[in-house]
Amino acid sequence: MPAPGLINRYARTLIRSAARRGYGERTICEAIPIAPALLRDEREPIDVQTFFRVSRNLKLLMADEFCGFTRSPCPLGTFEMMCEGTVTGGALGATLQRAFAFYASQTPDIRFELQAGGELAAIEMHIAQPRLDPQGFLNEWWFMLWTHLAGWLIGEEIPVVAADFAHARVGSPEEYSEMLSGLCRFSQAQPRLLLPARYLDRPVVRSRADLNGFMAPKDLDRAALYGGHVSFKSQLKARLKAQLEALQTLPSIEDAAGALHLSSQTLRRRLQAECSSYRLVKEEVRCELAMKWLHAGELPIGEVSLRAGFAEPNGLTRALKAWTGLSPLDVRRGAEAAQRVPELVRLR
Repeated sequence: MPAPGLINRYARTLIRSAARRGYGERTICEAIPIAPALLRDEREPIDVQTFFRVSRNLKLLMADEFCGFTRSPCPLGTFEMMCEGTVTGGALGATLQRAFAFYASQTPDIRFELQAGGELAAIEMHIAQPRLDPQGFLNEWWFMLWTHLAGWLIGEEIPVVAADFAHARVGSPEEYSEMLSGLCRFSQAQPRLLLPARYLDRPVVRSRADLNGFMAPKDLDRAALYGGHVSFKSQLKARLKAQLEALQTLPSIEDAAGALHLSSQTLRRRLQAECSSYRLVKEEVRCELAMKWLHAGELPIGEVSLRAGFAEPNGLTRALKAWTGLSPLDVRRGAEAAQRVPELVRLR
């Protein structure tokens, strides 16, 4: 699930959409239900359970599964019917194609396409009137949703290589790194989600009897969603982040592999199968933590460089320039990163 900051923003974005559609404060508060004081004070965070009430009940109020962010409403029950069509067996790629075709039959306002080439597959999202959703709620929410649904269907996490969004970043960098395991890039020409293509051949293992667990989860833990089958990239990334934050150093691949009860050669092979590598995961961890510390603004740039594992301040500057095109000062000022996808995993 998204970080608390994104959950709060998503809830308030939905509430503002209902207000733009002409619903008054009293009507909105009664529909959710929510206390008027919490509605008015945007400094007060909205928790995940309240967010689920906001999302479910405002859709019912507006009779629109797209919550007022498109030209015409999407019929209630569309998502549930789509999910029912995904648990009928077959390979994941064909299942996603059916799901996308179903949405195309229900609405002219949003279209999804599956593209595959070489090692990568891309889920592209086309929105007829993006100006109706300037903060990109639909883009962010649907990319997270397709990632979780696809992984749930095959019973294992699918590691995200990168997510491209058409809008400018609104939340903090670390919030997006928690939402999706890959790079999140903003102000891109075409919204798309990049995934390892090999997962499209995986068989769907879920049945109709499993749907209630996905539609109304009791546990939002990532490992529970995927039946404990979390990607090696996610496992490695969590360990590297924890060590870098605690000790300001990163382990060798041999030590990292040993902690995962693997040989270094096996870890290399498994990361390669996920369109990643030990070097790329290390760079991603360093970049995400450096951007987090720079964004917070509490530490001098030199201290951030040392905490990120660089021997000198210039090391951070060179790494960020190569990875995002920005300097540490640019990041601190809130400039937008144009993060690259390594040549190894470009869509061909």
